[in-house]
Amino acid sequence: MAILKWDPWNDLVSMHQELNRVFEKVFSPEGRGIRSAAWIPAIDMFERDGALVVRAELPGIKAEDVDISVVDDTLSIRGERKIKEEVKEDNYYRMEQRYGSFKRVIQLPAKAKVEDVKAVFAEGVLEITLPRAEEEKPRQIKIRIEGES
Repeated sequence: MAILKWDPWNDLVSMHQELNRVFEKVFSPEGRGIRSAAWIPAIDMFERDGALVVRAELPGIKAEDVDISVVDDTLSIRGERKIKEEVKEDNYYRMEQRYGSFKRVIQLPAKAKVEDVKAVFAEGVLEITLPRAEEEKPRQIKIRIEGES
């Protein structure tokens, strides 16, 4: 029996090639894995006039199928994009659009004034305006020394 010298680079190259095959299979438009992947709408977040603005692309979704909640410095957007016409899977030649429910949780850079949050839905884009909450001012705490009055 011959002793072979182990070369870790050969193993690394093999793993790299295998990972490439897996990603091509799952993420290619022709791959079956694309349909089972979770749908997550794209968002933009920026500041305008002292308020945070979050825009989410929600094409094909009705406003009543979307729920928005804000807790502390976290924004949650949930909804569902429904298939308009039921077509058997065997009759599809290509299916790249994703359907089903989604949930997007976004960590905000600051707390929002929840009572003043506004949401507008137009042309498949949801725009949420979150006015910043007033920052709590640091409070000076006096240290009492035991034995002093």
